[in-house]
Amino acid sequence: MENELEDFIQRNRENFDRKTPDPAVLGRIMAQMQPKEEQPKEKGILIPFSVIRWAAAAMILLTLGISYWVSKKQVVPIAVVKPKTTAHPKITNQDDSLKQAEATQMANAVATTHKRADSVDRELAIRKRALAAKLQSQPSNSAKQVIFAGLNDMDSPATRINATSEVYKLKNAGNDIVDALVETLNNDPSSNVRLAALDGLTRFYTNGYVKKKLIASLKKQNDPLVQIALINLLTQMRESGILTELNKIANDEHTDKAVRDCAYSGIIQLHSI
Repeated sequence: MENELEDFIQRNRENFDRKTPDPAVLGRIMAQMQPKEEQPKEKGILIPFSVIRWAAAAMILLTLGISYWVSKKQVVPIAVVKPKTTAHPKITNQDDSLKQAEATQMANAVATTHKRADSVDRELAIRKRALAAKLQSQPSNSAKQVIFAGLNDMDSPATRINATSEVYKLKNAGNDIVDALVETLNNDPSSNVRLAALDGLTRFYTNGYVKKKLIASLKKQNDPLVQIALINLLTQMRESGILTELNKIANDEHTDKAVRDCAYSGIIQLHSI
């Protein structure tokens, strides 16, 4: 058998020499010949044996300590102190009657006090009402002071106008208030303030003293606005005493035409009464 194989190889040597292996075979062989890379080993935590030994000893000591503490623990009894009871003295019928008498006497005293307090309150209420009525019938000094102070403030026309409006808070104006308003009506440098003063005097036009002052003021006026307002007011008041003055105004060529027309209309109205 071996001779036949050798003869076959000898006869076909040339064919064998021309054969080449598959390139893939060579690649596999070369891959198997490469040295394999060693996989990195995971590092572990090394605990020395001495540490483990000391930890075990500590656990044993801790266990012994807990056992000793539990064995020595004792329950302390709580002493209950009972409150002492005191014997209350018996209340006799005599004591009851005394207490009832005292209560009745106290109730009567309280009732009497309430009655006296009520009577005092009623008396005070009556006095308060009488005082309030008296104060309302008289002008308050504070309101007068505001009016006087405001009319004398020559630096501020607005303040003087506001002072004239305070007159409406008064029920009755005294002659001092009337004189202050008339002074403002005749001599204030501002036409608006003089008109405001005339408006304040209108509040008391039924007063005889106020009527005389208004009639006298007509002769002193030279501001057309104030003249027209004053003529209309006196005409509505039916003051026939101004007819002579109205005739002078109506016939004065130096007087403003609107004022002369107003005076002429006032003459016609007063004559028709």
